[in-house]
Amino acid sequence: MADLYLAPMEEITGYVFRNALSRHFGSVDRFYTPFISPDNRIMKTRAGRELLPDNNRGLNVIPQLLTNSAELFNEAADLIADMGYDEININFGCPSNTVAAKFKGSGILRDPDLMDRFLDGVFNGKDSILRRYPSFRISVKTRVGYNDTSDLPRAVEVLNRYPICELIVHPRIKKDIYSGMPRMEAFDYAVANFKAPVSYNGDIRSCTDYERISEKYRENITGIMIGRAAVVDPGIFRLIRTQTATTKKELYDFLQDIYETYKNDYSPENALSKMKEVWTYTSGLISDEKERAAVIKSIIKSKNESQYKDAVTVAFSRLPKIVENL
Repeated sequence: MADLYLAPMEEITGYVFRNALSRHFGSVDRFYTPFISPDNRIMKTRAGRELLPDNNRGLNVIPQLLTNSAELFNEAADLIADMGYDEININFGCPSNTVAAKFKGSGILRDPDLMDRFLDGVFNGKDSILRRYPSFRISVKTRVGYNDTSDLPRAVEVLNRYPICELIVHPRIKKDIYSGMPRMEAFDYAVANFKAPVSYNGDIRSCTDYERISEKYRENITGIMIGRAAVVDPGIFRLIRTQTATTKKELYDFLQDIYETYKNDYSPENALSKMKEVWTYTSGLISDEKERAAVIKSIIKSKNESQYKDAVTVAFSRLPKIVENL
C-alpha cells in the first residue's frame, strides 16, 4: 500500500492543522509544510514557528522551500538541518501568477537551464547542505509543465542529473491551477522516465480515488498525497487505512481543537480568519448547494466568536452523521 502524505496548502495545513489531524485521526505517513520562502528571513517570521521542533514533535514533517536561488536554499537548509530535519522538499509546482512570474514554483518549468543551475548549486555548490550532511535528502514536488506538457521531458532530463530522493507529481500544468482532468499521460511519462521514486498528487477525494491510483501504479509509486480533500474531511487518511468513517462528533472536536489552538498561539482575530478558510473546504460535506452556500456565507460574515459558533451550530445541523465518502 502506498504511503499517505498530507499536501502543503498555504495558510491551512500548518503545524496547528497537522498536529490536530494526527491527534484525532492519525494514518498520515508524511506531513509537508506549506511552502516557505527563504528570502523572507526564514527564522524571523511565522515560518520559524512552522519549523520549531516542539511544534512538530512525533510527526514526520518535511519542510518545503520555494526559491530558485541556490544561495538562499543552502542558507535555509543549514538552519533546517540544524533543527533536526533530514529532508527538504523543493516546490516546482506552485501555480500562483505572482510566484510563477518570478520563475519560482511552476514558473521554473519554462526555464530548464535555470532549473539546472539552481539544482547544481543545491547539490554541488560549495555551500551545499550535502557537504555538511551527506545523507540529507532533497525531494521535489512539481507539475507536468508550464504552458503544456511538452515541458516535462526536458524537466525530467534535468532532474535526473541530480540525486533527488523522490519526485511528487501533480499531473496538471500551471494554467490548469486545480481544475480540469489530471493529465495522466504526462504522469505516466514521469513514472517511466524519472530515475528515483515517484509519488502522486491530485484529485484524491475518496477511498475509490485512492484505490484507483494505488492499484494502477501498484509497483511504480511510493506515495499518494492528499490536500484539499483532507481539509474537507480530515479523517480521509484513516478512512483509507481502516475503512473507519468520520463521525460528526469527531469532526466537531477536530475543528474546535484547531480553533482553540489558533486562539492560543495567534489571536482570536487570526483564529477566526483561519477557520473561515478551513470552512470554505469543510462546507463541501453539505450536499445541497443552497444550504452549503448559506452556511459558508454565515460563517464568513461572522465578526466574533459568538457569531462564529452560532454559524457552526447551523453548519453541523446540515452535515451528514457519518462522512463515508467525499
